[in-house]
Amino acid sequence: MASSTYKHYDDDDFKAKEFVETHFADEHNSIMEENIGHPAKILHELFSSGQVTGEILIDISIGAIIYQLLSASNIFKKIYVIDFTDANIKHFKQWLEKGKDATDWSFASKRVCELQGNRDGWQEQEEKVRRAIKNVVKWDIFENSCIDPLLVPMADCVISLWIINVISKTKEDFQKNVKSFTSRLKIGGHLLLFTVLGMTYYRVGNHKHFVLTVDEAFVREAVINAGFVIEKTDLWNGIAESDIVDYKQLFFILARKEREV
Repeated sequence: MASSTYKHYDDDDFKAKEFVETHFADEHNSIMEENIGHPAKILHELFSSGQVTGEILIDISIGAIIYQLLSASNIFKKIYVIDFTDANIKHFKQWLEKGKDATDWSFASKRVCELQGNRDGWQEQEEKVRRAIKNVVKWDIFENSCIDPLLVPMADCVISLWIINVISKTKEDFQKNVKSFTSRLKIGGHLLLFTVLGMTYYRVGNHKHFVLTVDEAFVREAVINAGFVIEKTDLWNGIAESDIVDYKQLFFILARKEREV
């Protein structure tokens, strides 16, 4: 299949619920440990150790996922969630408002609470996330390079999981989007960026969707060029066989914003 025939994350017919329940909310899926278990452990360690602190968090992550916000809500009292499509925002709000079509995240919430030593407290942890979320914002990144300052305040931290490769059509887009993602981040604030390496597609139903293929050196360079100092990285291999993704590795960067560019 030629890359030009792949579907895209921002297509009008993107199946938001099918996507998130295929890739993230099926606890029996072979890739869950790679793309939820290990990241959840990284985030728990960062937030519980005090390495990343503040009051305001901006989340720019793929689809209507919530597991990255569970540990974060122990630190950040105000969370602003950003997505690029109506479908994903609608599905996220179904969880936020406890709608009947919401995705069940209990297995991920229990995993995070187990890291915190209180597996049975998962419902209370989800409620803490709901209370912390102050706005869910649509951002047309293809029309506006910066987040609307009237909707999202300056933040102490930006967290982003798995989305930047998906909405960046070229490497130039990727570099520009790192800067755009962090346009509302204070100097001295932290970027927590999770990306996939060596990946070309992910599947939703019978359709393959485009992913920009990048390597570790390129991602590091893009973050540094956006005005950041890299403080920590983690790299893990994709070892589970799967017919819904083809990534080779998964990569995390913790970086501190040193200057505006």
